[in-house]
This record gives sequence, structure tokens and C-alpha cells, in this order.
Amino acid sequence: MNDEPIDFSALDPAQDRLRWARIANALVAHALAERNRGLAVGEQLLNWSRAVLVVAAGLCMVAWSARLWSGGQPPPTMTAEMQPALCLSSWAANSQMPELADFFGALRGNR
Repeated sequence: MNDEPIDFSALDPAQDRLRWARIANALVAHALAERNRGLAVGEQLLNWSRAVLVVAAGLCMVAWSARLWSGGQPPPTMTAEMQPALCLSSWAANSQMPELADFFGALRGNR
């Protein structure tokens, strides 16, 4: 066994002080340039777009699966005695999705 301490001085990056100072100064200059670089609104929106799309896709999946698992009956169709405006507002107030034929029928005034 050797009791002498290991000499790690060859691994010290500060031994070449000029090189070490250049590396540190370049790092600081790069960090300051990044900090001072102002992002335009479009660039900021582009940076956030991936996260927003992931959240939107997740919300769509939650809404779709809740509708699928609810097992509820399809929304009621428009009855003959309902006025078109009343029918459309009823669907909107109750968050119902009418069948396309019923929707277009209500827009045309067909009861």
C-alpha cells in the first residue's frame, strides 16, 4: 500500500489561467446574449405551442372518453311544437349536440 496522496493537479483546469478565463468569459457572454435577446410574440407563441397542443389533445380525450363512458341516451331531437330559435338555444344551454339533420332542419325552419 502506498500512503502518498494522489496528485490530481494535472486535472485542474485552472492551471492554464488564460484558457480558463477565456472559457469562463465566453460562457458569461453567451448567457448574457441569450438573456438580452428579446423574443417576439410569434417566437414566444411558437415556444409554447407544443405544450398547448398536448393540453388540448388531453382535454379532447377526456371529453370524448367521458361522453363514451356516460352511456347516456343521444340528445333529444327537436319536436314539432318547438320554434327554431328556442330549439337552438335549448341545445346550447344544455350543452347538447343535435344530429346534423335536426340542426340543419332547425336552421331552415323545418319543424
